[in-house]
Amino acid sequence: MALAVFALQFCCANRLSAQSVPSDFNDALVMGGWSGPVGVTWDANERMYVWEKRGRVWIVENGVRLAAPLLNIDQEVGNWGDHGMLGFALDPNFTSNGYVYVMYAVDRHHLVYFGTGSYDPFVTDGNAAAIVRITRYTAIAPAHNTVDVNSRLVIFGETIQTGAAITFNTHGAGSLVFGEDGTLLASMGEGASAVGADVGSSSDSYYAQALADGIIRPEENVGALRAQMVNSHSGKVLRLDPATGNGVPSNPWYDASAPRAPRSRVWALGLRNPYRMRLQPGTGSTDPSLGQPGTLYIGDVGWSTWEELNVCYEGGMNFGWPLYEGMEASSYATMISENKDVPNPLYDGINCTLPYLRFQDLLVQDKPTHSNDHPNPCNASVQIPNSIPKFFHARPAIDWKHGNQSRCGGFVGNTAVTYDLDVGGSPVPGPRFGGYAPMAGPSTSELVLPAGYENSSFHGDYAAGFIRRFVFNASNDPVSVHDFASGLGAVNFIGADPDGCIVYIKYNSTEVRRICYTLAVNLPPVAVATQSVLYGPGPLSVNFTGSGSSDPENGTMSYLWNFGDGTPNSTAADPPAHVFSAPAGVPTLYTVTFTVTDNQGHSTMRTLLVSVNNTPPNVAITSFANNAQYPVGTDTTFQLTASVTDLEHTPAQLSYAWVTTLHHNTHEHPGPTVTSAASSTVLSGEGCDGNTYFYDVTLTVTDAAGLEQDGYQEPVATLHCDRTHGHHPCEQRCWPRTAQRELRCHGLL
Repeated sequence: MALAVFALQFCCANRLSAQSVPSDFNDALVMGGWSGPVGVTWDANERMYVWEKRGRVWIVENGVRLAAPLLNIDQEVGNWGDHGMLGFALDPNFTSNGYVYVMYAVDRHHLVYFGTGSYDPFVTDGNAAAIVRITRYTAIAPAHNTVDVNSRLVIFGETIQTGAAITFNTHGAGSLVFGEDGTLLASMGEGASAVGADVGSSSDSYYAQALADGIIRPEENVGALRAQMVNSHSGKVLRLDPATGNGVPSNPWYDASAPRAPRSRVWALGLRNPYRMRLQPGTGSTDPSLGQPGTLYIGDVGWSTWEELNVCYEGGMNFGWPLYEGMEASSYATMISENKDVPNPLYDGINCTLPYLRFQDLLVQDKPTHSNDHPNPCNASVQIPNSIPKFFHARPAIDWKHGNQSRCGGFVGNTAVTYDLDVGGSPVPGPRFGGYAPMAGPSTSELVLPAGYENSSFHGDYAAGFIRRFVFNASNDPVSVHDFASGLGAVNFIGADPDGCIVYIKYNSTEVRRICYTLAVNLPPVAVATQSVLYGPGPLSVNFTGSGSSDPENGTMSYLWNFGDGTPNSTAADPPAHVFSAPAGVPTLYTVTFTVTDNQGHSTMRTLLVSVNNTPPNVAITSFANNAQYPVGTDTTFQLTASVTDLEHTPAQLSYAWVTTLHHNTHEHPGPTVTSAASSTVLSGEGCDGNTYFYDVTLTVTDAAGLEQDGYQEPVATLHCDRTHGHHPCEQRCWPRTAQRELRCHGLL
């Protein structure tokens, strides 16, 4: 256990800056103890729903998590790399119809074999071509505590050929949100390799498998450029009829003869990894025929340099990826590639020898006048006709750099320019900041805020651990940016709760937390419970302390200790020593609850465990040494075995949890939890691209009486890399050298 704790502290040292929120706000824990939480929402009855990456949705009612999940589809969900069940939405009429929607990567074994004799529910297949799927379930009335598994309706990705493509370990599913017109909006990554420039047939991706399966068409074998194809689901915001999954007739390229075709579903395009987006309330129409679902804030995770906060206020907007990253052209802009979905109308084989238009012909940098500027490459005097979708780059409202630079856009004449926020004369004043993975969040109308916070929205960064306040005008133009909260940890979701507080998920500690304006909301007390002993032979005397608890409003508090052994409760903050008994030689687990209630009736509960007649398991990973090396440029399978002993329990009474985590600069990509005693893990051979990578493998063993122990090993690539940038594939040269491991944490590729 000491190894695991030390490694975590060392890894995260750059992120242990003091947590900070404004003095009139309070940051407090809502509930912890989740397994890979990726989102939280509430229904009309103020019940909380937390969804986990592995494929489970939980309900919390009156501060208590229900014993069974609302939904568990972890056998279907592809929980590997950044993939998993990342999107969840309650139907606007959930309390009457019980509909819930989930969006997830499909495990390849399930995708290929489910419903056949070859399917095995205990087999998973990651690191392979797969798809994103959207499925609707119906919760059983009247309680709506669990879904009817037979109500399953796949509205998107019903076959291997009809989902959004996954050909790499990231850039898959994003967010699910309902428009104000009742349409369902889904953000999709472009499914391409994140290692280098991917313009098709990338050796880093699973493109060949995807082609063979029909996951992508031959025309879509263009890597990241799928984000620019109107007839591809990849790199888009889709707008769907939630009843059928069809495109909506008011979508910009809807085709009544093919309502399920990608072009019928696309609402916006040019996105790389739009992991978190949020709709701004009060900005849309209730009539879906008008094509006004509302304004979307989209955090699009960038590539090598810039992160984007985009504002999507109408259909057909093109945010530029991969030809643009941030405000400006990327290196993809020089990689001239044909869009084989778009024949060149001037092609005749003689005077015009270009049979297809190129992606670069169809997207140009924005101008204040949006004047037509899409000449045919065969004849500059002939504009590409309006019957062919063509675009101006919708630049981000704000972009920020992998370092310490933040910018807004503007124009000098017809030329697009940028301004650093912290430089005098910037049209959008604000602080200088950087990050690696933007997260879009809530706006003023969802929150209770002090005067001076009007027209604000709150967006963050997963890797940098901040939430900042962005002010926009009625035309969706940024006005100013302000520091708000920092040192928050790995923020992978930002929302709003029924009290008008900003809610966020701190992924690295598996917590749902909230930031509230203290003068508007009576905050629940902060319960702090400690114990002197966790385990030992019985009778076991344990001292409990609760006097470190506090109330944000400094109100009076009452206390309640329930020792879980049938003895009387205690109402003292620090009760007398409590003795736990158990039959001699029988390991016994007791769950102790500590509840603090303020003078307004708000309560917070904490749980402690006491294990009598028990000691933790002894764990050591044996299948490879600490700091073992892995080769770059190829997938490598490491066996996962360990020496595990427990003085009080048989092997059958122990549970196992293996987790493999890829660290990439300030990014961290935890893999799925494997629960067998022995298994294997695939390391994808990241390296040689100027970035820093390493993996760690952690095994947690828990006995039947609640005690656990960790084993930790760290396979690394000990090499120095030099990369020559240019057209893909890049030339790469590697040679051994002492390992340089910049131990930083968490973001997204």
